[in-house]
Amino acid sequence: MNVVLLCLLFPSIALLLLHREASFRDSQLERNIVQMRRSLEIRSASLSRSLAISAEEAIAGYDFSFLNNMLNQVASNDPELRYSMVMGFDRKVLVHSNPKRLGIILDDPLTHRAVSLFGRDFPLILADKQHVEHVRYHEGIGFFDEGTDTILETVTPIYNGIRLFGVLRCGYSLAGLENEITTAKNVWAIEQKRLKISLLSLTAVFFSVGVVVAVLFTRSLVRAIDVLNIGVKRVAKGDLEHEIQYQGMVCKELIGLSQDMNMMTYRLRTSYQQLDEYSRSLEEKVDERTHELREAQSHLMEQAHEAGMAEMAVGILHNIGNAMTPAKISTIYLMKRLRESPLRSHLGKKIPLVYSVVDQDSTLNSLEKKNLLRFIELLPQSIREEYDQAIDELGRIQSKHDHIESIISLQMRYARLLGNRVEVDLNRLIDDSLVILGEALVKRSIRVIKMYEDLPAIRIEEAKMVQIIINLIKNAYEAMDELEPSDRRLMLSTSVEKGNPDQVVLSVKDCGIGFTEEEKGSLFQFGYSSKSRGSGFGLHSCANYLIANKCSITAQSKGENMGAEFVVRIPVSASEKDAET
Repeated sequence: MNVVLLCLLFPSIALLLLHREASFRDSQLERNIVQMRRSLEIRSASLSRSLAISAEEAIAGYDFSFLNNMLNQVASNDPELRYSMVMGFDRKVLVHSNPKRLGIILDDPLTHRAVSLFGRDFPLILADKQHVEHVRYHEGIGFFDEGTDTILETVTPIYNGIRLFGVLRCGYSLAGLENEITTAKNVWAIEQKRLKISLLSLTAVFFSVGVVVAVLFTRSLVRAIDVLNIGVKRVAKGDLEHEIQYQGMVCKELIGLSQDMNMMTYRLRTSYQQLDEYSRSLEEKVDERTHELREAQSHLMEQAHEAGMAEMAVGILHNIGNAMTPAKISTIYLMKRLRESPLRSHLGKKIPLVYSVVDQDSTLNSLEKKNLLRFIELLPQSIREEYDQAIDELGRIQSKHDHIESIISLQMRYARLLGNRVEVDLNRLIDDSLVILGEALVKRSIRVIKMYEDLPAIRIEEAKMVQIIINLIKNAYEAMDELEPSDRRLMLSTSVEKGNPDQVVLSVKDCGIGFTEEEKGSLFQFGYSSKSRGSGFGLHSCANYLIANKCSITAQSKGENMGAEFVVRIPVSASEKDAET
């Protein structure tokens, strides 16, 4: 195909060049014709001026015989000069190169054109003779005895003294010029025809060669396409074992297509095999997915139950807070009554009076009086001590009430903040978590070591973050249940990531049972727990929430009974961008 196109392109370009050459030759021929005509006009003008000067001299001397002979001789020597004459105002021929035409009255178109110049281009009275030696040209058909020709006629004024006598008319035949022009055109037409024939012949040769080459190439191309077509049809019928034999194909595109077709057949065959294997194990996978769905359903039901229990717990905490308020008020009232009791405050002042009365009583013997006086002496101190013990006990009850109220207040506060992202202080969240777990930490004799740094505020769900911290602290102190109380240490630290000021780090470290490298890979998986009563949901939900909020959590341990450390990283920069959006 490319060869055929090339064979067609070459003659197209050649025809374009031939057309441009023809246009150039035509313009050149037109310029030559104009130049030839201009040369004829210059020569005729020069001759007409010379004849006009001689004619004026002959007319001045009335020597018309000399003028006739001169015009006749000039016409005889110049083959292109068909005639020359002197014509008067009445169109009468006064002098003519052909004696036969002397004295006749002319009535042809060229004569009327020459007469029209009188009085317009040639004035009758001359002021300055230099300004009227003009030669005028016009063309027309001249009538002669031997036929007609196209004549280029010059009209020159002739004066007798200062008056216009007539005009000198010289007629030049354009037949020679036309013959030269016709000959030049015929030569160029013949040359152009020869070029066209040569070009057409060359085009035919090129086209024939292109067709032969195309046919030879197309045979192998058609054979390759036929092989490819047969292979595609066999694959379409389901014969995936068939491979297209592309050896011997001359077109690399068809070779590549055959290779791609074989590759596609191989992949289809492989896919069918995989589908067959997958269909065999589909039933097992369905059972497995069904089991996972049941577990997920159970987990969702458990979450729903926990959500309901959390809602009930919030209500119960509210009711407990309401019920404890009167008890707190009563405790404060009793403490006030005991502190302000007259018996506790004023009994000591009345003892000397009672003491004197008893001392003066004669009904008592000395031993009874001594014992009674001793009792009276000890009574105010005993009552004060008894009242102070009651006040201290009520104070402890009040502090317990305050502690319970703070826990209820924190629980209620974080329950209401669920889902709200605000800027918070991580150190304060840790302290609140310790307050909530305070009873459990004291009960287990956990020694809490806090190492805080000044941190930038982070934007996160406050309630969720408190739940994560509580979960990590709870896992840490439960991991230390098997240790002696004196060995139970919980270390909480916060800092800014070294080398990355936009990262806040929380570390929760214990000295409990730890974990192995094998267990480390399963710590954050759903359902995994190292505790006998654990659900395996806490660390999994913590990790999911942190990852979803562009945070991270990692765990590390040196081995069993070597403690564990959980590290949470929160990017401050990401939190600020969330605040902006």
